[in-house]
Amino acid sequence: MQSSTPLPAQAGDAVLMEMAPLTHAAQMYIATALILEGEAPGAAEVAGHLAPRVGRVPGLWHRYAERAGRPVWQPQRVRAADHVALLPLGTDAADAGLDGLMREVRRRPPVSPAGAPMWDVLIATGFAPRRWAVVFRCHHTLMDGGAITHTLDQLFGDGPRARRRSFLGGALLPALPRLPSAAASVLRAALPTAPWPAPAAARAEGSATYAVTEPLELEAVKRPGATLSQVFAACFALAADSWWPLPGDREVHALVPMDLRVPGEQRALGNHFAPMRLALPTGDPAHVLAGTGAQMAAWPTPGFRAALDLTIRRITPFPATLALGRRISSGVCCRAVVSSVRSRNPLSFNGSPVLDLVPAIPAFPGHALSSVLWSYQGRARVAFGSHTSMPGVGALPQAWEQALKSIQSLPPEAGAGAVAG
Repeated sequence: MQSSTPLPAQAGDAVLMEMAPLTHAAQMYIATALILEGEAPGAAEVAGHLAPRVGRVPGLWHRYAERAGRPVWQPQRVRAADHVALLPLGTDAADAGLDGLMREVRRRPPVSPAGAPMWDVLIATGFAPRRWAVVFRCHHTLMDGGAITHTLDQLFGDGPRARRRSFLGGALLPALPRLPSAAASVLRAALPTAPWPAPAAARAEGSATYAVTEPLELEAVKRPGATLSQVFAACFALAADSWWPLPGDREVHALVPMDLRVPGEQRALGNHFAPMRLALPTGDPAHVLAGTGAQMAAWPTPGFRAALDLTIRRITPFPATLALGRRISSGVCCRAVVSSVRSRNPLSFNGSPVLDLVPAIPAFPGHALSSVLWSYQGRARVAFGSHTSMPGVGALPQAWEQALKSIQSLPPEAGAGAVAG
């Protein structure tokens, strides 16, 4: 049974809401297109599929509101049919395939009624023969990548129900020694940086460009002695430098959201990540891989993730957290957002399996570039987005794949040992 009690929102939720002027709120939507084979169903059939499942995910029946100056999540009755719409592609978009599909997805204004929870489902057709897509979109304030994977499991899979941990999650003792380094990591994300000054137009721009790689075997991205996140970030640095060569120290200052959930936990409403900053080196691939790993070395340390969670949610006063979040998101600190998400469970619609998952994350105002690696069923795609006032991102997928080849051609000892796990 759905509760009628409002839930407190996090400072990060409020910051992400402030980044999305209502004139182009869809640009702050995270989108995942689930590609299926056959004839597409109608809107009524999809709404009927969603209706009994919406109650499983708190993020689908809460809306963002403010009470006495504090953000909250207000429960609300939801009618699934109000959040479903058709998206037939025109000739120009259809000729562009998946890139054209996702560009249309990002241009389409929100479907949900005014004042309703900020999510919708589009039924897309016309981008490929005998293919259709069910596209789940939600405002970044409502859910982060971890929450969306749980939502997809509930709507189109057989994933477990949401499980929340206790107040401190049983992680207080291992977290205490890591609190100073956790606090320093959060403060580091707020330091100013010079490279990649986004044009003034990008600070309030709603339109965006988009490109995505072909499916990659996840095993091909992995490398002995390095984590998947390390390889992904190193490839991003090499590709981004070719996209827009950097002045000065030639470092790509990127914000990397670190998921604060413990294994198996599902926080399915709002955002639960720590803003981690990487000053990614450029140039020689071995130097880039080693430098990236050195900066990420503390991340898998026992207690570090719990210490970040305590610092952000429990120790730092809400006004201070809000001010810090506003600064980090202002565009004067990190100039790029780089994230990775994993959908672990198989998905389907009415018995038809999902063949592919194509992601898109927001083009954040004031930030030059955003990228996400989203894996599903042993394969991954890397998507890129930027503002139309910035250089086009069409060449970035090929540049990223070329960077991966250069890193995988390195000898085994190059960059190894920099990151545990």
